[in-house]
Amino acid sequence: MTNETLNIWTHLLPFWFFSWRFVSTLQVTDILNDSYSWPLLVYMGASCLFPLASSCAHTFSSMSRNARHICYFLDYGAVNLFSLGCAIAYSAYVFPDTLVSTTFHDYYLTLAVLNTIISIWLSCYSRFFEIQKPGICKMLRVLAFAFPYTWDSLPVLFRVFLLPGESAENEATVYHQKHVAMTLLASFFYSAHLPERLAPGRFDYIGHSHQLFHVCVILATHMQMEAILLDKTLRKEWLLTHCRPLVFAQIAGAILLCLIFSLSNIVYFSAALYRIPEPELHKKET
Repeated sequence: MTNETLNIWTHLLPFWFFSWRFVSTLQVTDILNDSYSWPLLVYMGASCLFPLASSCAHTFSSMSRNARHICYFLDYGAVNLFSLGCAIAYSAYVFPDTLVSTTFHDYYLTLAVLNTIISIWLSCYSRFFEIQKPGICKMLRVLAFAFPYTWDSLPVLFRVFLLPGESAENEATVYHQKHVAMTLLASFFYSAHLPERLAPGRFDYIGHSHQLFHVCVILATHMQMEAILLDKTLRKEWLLTHCRPLVFAQIAGAILLCLIFSLSNIVYFSAALYRIPEPELHKKET
């Protein structure tokens, strides 16, 4: 039992739950012919990947100093792929009526890809400040994930809070609201380091902020998935009539660009770890 034990399980168990949801959806979907469902499948696949990567990172990060950094580089890559999966699903199913087929809608996914490229670089780069400048490290990492999430969530924020049209009146609205609330709560725990700051030593194994952050992230993802599934079903007729559906080239191109830049950054920053002179490593860690 260590402070990482529940960090591992709070994402490993949800990985199996999301995998079950994904497989169940695949079994009732005509993958080759039902192009309307492709964005959903991409999103659900990405929602399985990020908790698995996180669980592996927390499991194997204690092997060595460099293993720790490389594990979290991979974790950040999975989070960014999930962010892109959210953007693809939002573009296909969640946009408010008044913004469908607008210039913002047309460029939304393109800028989401750009955000993932910037985010993976910034999040990996932040780890090089972890020892010497932890404040800068935390600021860069929060920025790396907060900005893409904010951009991805604009359709939800516009639809639920600013442009409540007919599409915003369906059952998905409550799930969108709960998703936003749980994400804000997760951000609070990630940034505030509560409750362990108030009682050092009492929450080393159970109840510290990173565990609570994990739980809130998983609950937020569950709410988000339910909202997307409802929107996909309830808005299908209207969207197929008024919206240009995403084609295979758009979806595959976005994912491929994200994978190429993410893996390139991971390889580059992983190699950089071994270029730092050994005496300097000891200096930084002490």
